[in-house]
Amino acid sequence: GEPLDNYTNVTEACRAMIDRSRWNLAHGRVTVSTVGLISQIRRLTKELPEVSLALSLHAPNQEARTAIVPTASRYPIEGLIDALDNHMMAYLEQRRKRNNSNKNNNKTSADN
Repeated sequence: GEPLDNYTNVTEACRAMIDRSRWNLAHGRVTVSTVGLISQIRRLTKELPEVSLALSLHAPNQEARTAIVPTASRYPIEGLIDALDNHMMAYLEQRRKRNNSNKNNNKTSADN
C-alpha cells in the first residue's frame, strides 16, 4: 500500500528510527517511498524534513503514469516536482543545521 495513506503510523515509525534514545538511525538513512500524494508530501516536509523521500513514478510521462497508477490523475508530475523540490530544500536546510550544531558541539568539547 501507499505509506502516506497511513501517515500517522509512518511518521511515528520515522520518528522512532531517528530518535537518539531508540534506534538512532542517521536521518538521511530513513526513506519514505510514495507514489506521490502531494498534500502528504508537503505535510511530511513540514513535520519531518530530515526524512528522505523516494518517488515511484512508474512511467516516464503523466499519460502513461495515469494508466498505471490510479491516483496519478489527481497528482500531476508538475505538482510532484514542486513538492519534491520543497522537500529537498527543507531536507538540505535541516542537514546544514545539524552539521553546524555538531561542529559547534565538537568545538565546545575540544575547548573544555
